[in-house]
Amino acid sequence: MMRLLTICLLACASLDAQIPAPTQLPGHPYFVKSTWTIGGNGNWDYLTMDPKASQLFIAHGTVVQVVDVTTGALAGQITSLREAHAIALDDDGEFGYISDGLADDVKVFDRRTLQVVASIPTGPTPRSLALEPQSGLLFVMCAEPVAANPPPPATPNRPNARRNVAPPTRPPVRNTELRTSMTVIDVQSRKALATILMPGRLGFAQPGSSGEVFVNLLNRDFIARLDAVAIGTLLRDKTSENSSLDWSRGGNVQMHLFSLGGTCPDPTSLAVDSHHQRLFAACSNMKLAVVNALTGEVVTTLPTGPGTDAIGFDSDRGLIYAANGGANGSLTVIRQDVTDTYAVVQNLPTRQRARTLAVNPSSGEVYLVTDMLGVNLAQPGSIGSLRTTPVNGSFQVLVVEN
Repeated sequence: MMRLLTICLLACASLDAQIPAPTQLPGHPYFVKSTWTIGGNGNWDYLTMDPKASQLFIAHGTVVQVVDVTTGALAGQITSLREAHAIALDDDGEFGYISDGLADDVKVFDRRTLQVVASIPTGPTPRSLALEPQSGLLFVMCAEPVAANPPPPATPNRPNARRNVAPPTRPPVRNTELRTSMTVIDVQSRKALATILMPGRLGFAQPGSSGEVFVNLLNRDFIARLDAVAIGTLLRDKTSENSSLDWSRGGNVQMHLFSLGGTCPDPTSLAVDSHHQRLFAACSNMKLAVVNALTGEVVTTLPTGPGTDAIGFDSDRGLIYAANGGANGSLTVIRQDVTDTYAVVQNLPTRQRARTLAVNPSSGEVYLVTDMLGVNLAQPGSIGSLRTTPVNGSFQVLVVEN
């Protein structure tokens, strides 16, 4: 009997050893598999992956670079831009859209020829884009803030005013009083239907799967849920093109505001899990907030790293990635076991300023971009006063896999 009990215990122990713990990744941990040096000049912003064409689109300075992810080679560039920020692709594989910040417009390009075929004016400094297919609308988040309550004009000096008395100090305009605008574009007609004043400073935007768009309000610690289909019906019923709407005070049925309740200050980037109706928002306190996309409830928070500027979600593998570009750079990998069970499984060292990413759902690879920094020792200066500058031609793609 004792021998039988011993055999059972050994068998159970062996079975437990074969079942990975919730915080373990299958196989071996993630690592930087390769580095593709593609060169180019200027700062960079968002990345967009086209898994069907095996192409990675990178907003890089005055161009959008297109990388063939099967070879790691630069397949082409989209030019005629002043400052590329984000790329959105249609479901048909025909056209793409680029927010051009300095030009205050969106460029439409042919994905076969990589040529710009149209320009659509937007609000000031467009950045993030969200293309919602059910409504046929492109939502353009404009970054330049507008003060909701501008200060009154200065009072002229009065003859009997007391001298040498400092005027009363006006309190600084709170960050929560800043507003930005959103331009809504009909992609079929390639016309702006409306410019909408929004109740906060707009950050990253992502479409859902049921005709909605989610966007971060950076200075309000909110996430806005936009009913894109209802917005399309509202705007297309208007007779005038590019009408102006003021939604800065909320209260309209096309938009719901989810407060993050102080758990996620300054939410920057965003990813959507449409199957489980969850949002993943990166916060300035080095945490990732998991939010119920239907109710706005904060389900949980998880630690990430400094300077997160992009979140990626691989729905097929149940993995969430946070690109942390601060300090020496890292990639936080979070595993989703069931709907509301999450665990950080790895913090992979990457490179400085590797702050944006894209996930390839076909291969499971994660792509980050950065460059190398150097100093010119020929210039006068002591240690601590030398200025670092990007090394020419060092812009590169980091390929991460497990």
